[in-house]
Amino acid sequence: MSEAPSGSEEPEAAGDGMSALAEALRAENAAVYAYEFVAGAAGDDDRSEHGLALASEHKVTRAELRQAILDREGSPPAVEPTYPLPSGRDGETLDDFAVGVENTCAHAALWLAAADDSDLRMTGARLLQEATLRALEWGGELDPLPGFEGG
Repeated sequence: MSEAPSGSEEPEAAGDGMSALAEALRAENAAVYAYEFVAGAAGDDDRSEHGLALASEHKVTRAELRQAILDREGSPPAVEPTYPLPSGRDGETLDDFAVGVENTCAHAALWLAAADDSDLRMTGARLLQEATLRALEWGGELDPLPGFEGG
């Protein structure tokens, strides 16, 4: 299984909007890096073009989250010089890697969805939906809701 980029920290407590924003921004920074890698490493035009398109989508989200931090007089976390990449370059490995990227973004969005700030909760819900749909596009599967059997 390939390694997916992940944020370095989780918010300290539910409702902590600034920490959740920072974690979501870290995930978006990693996603941009990851999709630019996928676009360059893909051996087929469809996967490459899809990677470029998603890198662009994540750049828009990254800018939105960065601005939300600045609007709250916070300091956005720095972009890392590198993020984990898969060892393989075949289509299945890249697809699995992309699913992992989106799962990381979804996890970060959950923290936003738990923020005390209603605007951040709405943003988190939207980002969770977007990440889930992108993961499904790459062949990911939905996890059952807690308390329900998968099936």
